[in-house]
Amino acid sequence: MLTATIRPRIDDLGPAGHIHNTVLPAWFQQARQELLAAFHDPESGELPPLLIKEYTVTFHRELVLTPDVEISVEVERIGNSSFTLRESAFQSGKLSAESQVVYIYVGADGRPAPIPEDGKVFLNQHKTPGE
Repeated sequence: MLTATIRPRIDDLGPAGHIHNTVLPAWFQQARQELLAAFHDPESGELPPLLIKEYTVTFHRELVLTPDVEISVEVERIGNSSFTLRESAFQSGKLSAESQVVYIYVGADGRPAPIPEDGKVFLNQHKTPGE
């Protein structure tokens, strides 16, 4: 499991006074950067070999300016050319939002390709226990 602590900013607030719903996808992406970096060297100048196929966010309760938000990212499923992540946002120890994102690994031709073995090893290190 990967984790990140997010300190909400005043700019993250929407007109209703709580964290705007468009902010959560950016926070979840920030929390999964270590995972994405395992598949892509940003210094290479090449496009990352991962595309998002499906992305959902479910909101359970409002997030507010304080305290910090704890994000967890777990690998839920690993397939031949895709993997699924489960991401959760907690504030004051309570589940506030969660997401599920399906990534497709693509080859140089832009078509789905098998996930390299070293990528699968990394994903398995962050797999949900018991899955």
